[in-house]
Amino acid sequence: MLTVPERLARRVLNARGYRSRWLHTSVGRLHVLDGPGRGDLPPVVMLHGFSANAISYVGLLRRFAPHSRRLVAPDCPGHGFSEVPLGGLDRDAMMAGMFEVLDRVIDEPVVLLGTSMGGFGAVRYAARSPKKVRALVLICPGGAPMTPEGLQDFLDTFRIDRHREALAFVDRMLARSPRGLRHLLAHGIRGRFTNPQLRRLLDSLGPEDLLQPDELASLRMPTLMLWGREEMILPPAHLEFFQRHLPQHAQLEIWNQFGHCGYLEQPRAVTDRVLRFARTVIRAESRNRPIEVDDGVHGVTQSVHRTAHLH
Repeated sequence: MLTVPERLARRVLNARGYRSRWLHTSVGRLHVLDGPGRGDLPPVVMLHGFSANAISYVGLLRRFAPHSRRLVAPDCPGHGFSEVPLGGLDRDAMMAGMFEVLDRVIDEPVVLLGTSMGGFGAVRYAARSPKKVRALVLICPGGAPMTPEGLQDFLDTFRIDRHREALAFVDRMLARSPRGLRHLLAHGIRGRFTNPQLRRLLDSLGPEDLLQPDELASLRMPTLMLWGREEMILPPAHLEFFQRHLPQHAQLEIWNQFGHCGYLEQPRAVTDRVLRFARTVIRAESRNRPIEVDDGVHGVTQSVHRTAHLH
């Protein structure tokens, strides 16, 4: 499922010090980009979304590097350069493989960042292993509860067989669909979404696999969530679920001109916000104080703990 530009991008990252590691797990060999940063902020670990891969974070990796001690981006099972599990790709193999990798690569508490499906996984991992997560960043996270019918309708979004369907997906994925790249992106999306293993993963998901309110309520680490006002992939009920059940110390921001993959559209703004958040966490820890809302110059405070940033 990897494109030629993605393969070339990995070579460039390898040349810049991000070594490719293949870790043996119970579901097969998984690929991890792992490199030193040049700063003193905690390591940042990034989990990608469905059908994406670690290379999608190249814009964030480059911008985090001067500020963080270490940067890590794994490829989920059956994604990127990781192997397809021997028994096939399903919900159990996906979660088991990622958790094994995270347990092994995280050797000090990290800033864990997840987008879309990666946000879903980041929440579940943070709830399971809170001592490994110093701070949690969610960007348009998935995983909110749905009825069987609602889940089926949502998963059908990713069952793309025709080019025109892929074009429509591109237009929904980004706040501003790039005219010159629409057809190229649609070609890549169609190729990935018709992959039998990814379809097997979709078929394995049921309502019982999704997040529960108590998982969000259990999060004790500082948490920042970014949501796009132009989000058109995830249903509005996802945002309502996170608004309702994230703990009160969490910060939730809604950005303008930000779609489902807003971190690709605004990598500099996302990096700057995450860095400000990480520095706020460090300062609060040094003073042994709770995290205070950082509304900077961008936002309007809705309450003591939640902000809506019009970026």
